[in-house]
Amino acid sequence: MNKDFFKIDHKINLLDILKVLDLSKEDLFFEKGHIAFFPEKIFIEDFVSFENLKKNKLSFFTNIKNNFKDVTAGICIVEKKNIKFLSKNIIKIPYSHPKKGFSKILKKYLDEYQINHKQNKIHPSAIIHKTANIGKNVFIGAYSIICEGVIIEDNTHISERVTISRNCKIGKDCIIGAGVFIECTVIDKKVIVAHNTVLGKIGFGFIPDNNKTRLTPHVGGLIIGEGTNIGSGCTIDRGLIDNTLIGNYVMIDNQVHIGHNCIVDDFCVLAGQVGLSGSVILEKKVFLGGDVSIKDNVKIGQDSIVAGASKVFNSFPKDSKIGGSPAQDINSWKRLVASQRLSYKKRKKN
Repeated sequence: MNKDFFKIDHKINLLDILKVLDLSKEDLFFEKGHIAFFPEKIFIEDFVSFENLKKNKLSFFTNIKNNFKDVTAGICIVEKKNIKFLSKNIIKIPYSHPKKGFSKILKKYLDEYQINHKQNKIHPSAIIHKTANIGKNVFIGAYSIICEGVIIEDNTHISERVTISRNCKIGKDCIIGAGVFIECTVIDKKVIVAHNTVLGKIGFGFIPDNNKTRLTPHVGGLIIGEGTNIGSGCTIDRGLIDNTLIGNYVMIDNQVHIGHNCIVDDFCVLAGQVGLSGSVILEKKVFLGGDVSIKDNVKIGQDSIVAGASKVFNSFPKDSKIGGSPAQDINSWKRLVASQRLSYKKRKKN
């Protein structure tokens, strides 16, 4: 970890690491006579990439194609089938998904660090309306504005220069990044919103009328479910009349736009620069690759995957594999691309 930005206050015992992964000391792999016979005497001082693994440091191992022979010490989370590739001097923690296990450990100890160093205070430059309801252990950063009737529940962190408009609600254990603007929005617990994102803004709905064209007032809201993560520089519109809905544990990358009245159901993943026009519906567990654009009123069925840079103009049923511009079944798209390349080669020869 970069010591300038992330720190662990104390050495972490190996037994504590095993508890996070629901393992016991009997699960460890080590050479006979190794100090690992006494895991209570082993402490972890840092989390590192595998290439930088050394004594008293923790990493994970997944890629046998990388150079692993020069790494000869430390503690490593690894699948059982890959233990044979590691030096006998490395203490091995067997785990079915090493990167996931490493992530769980990072989250536990970094969350502890952030909680322990949280100042639990409201910066004197913050402006908070007298009717706002602020919970316990809430941090509000410099120059933030909390307007009339806002509710911020316990243990939530509001960074600097955040604006939360009238009657919005932020649930427990949320993190709102610097420069975020929120209006007409209700956010459930454990939501993370990264810097400079705008939530609940008016959508791009209007009736053309020559020089009198104006945006139609949007009187819906934006509802964001539990555990959702929203990246930097995103814009999510509120609904025109009904609400825009973002489900539980949705993962939204940086620079994503979601138009008014969209419904993004639970566990969807939207990679960077995705754009959803108004009233798009993504059912549960839809995955959108980077730079995907979806036309208004299109519905993508559950468990579907849309390849990066695809332009989607039609709805697709569940379990679809979609790609291309205009988007189609991905196997049909691949056949079309192959056919076009073959035709090009033939024309070139002639």
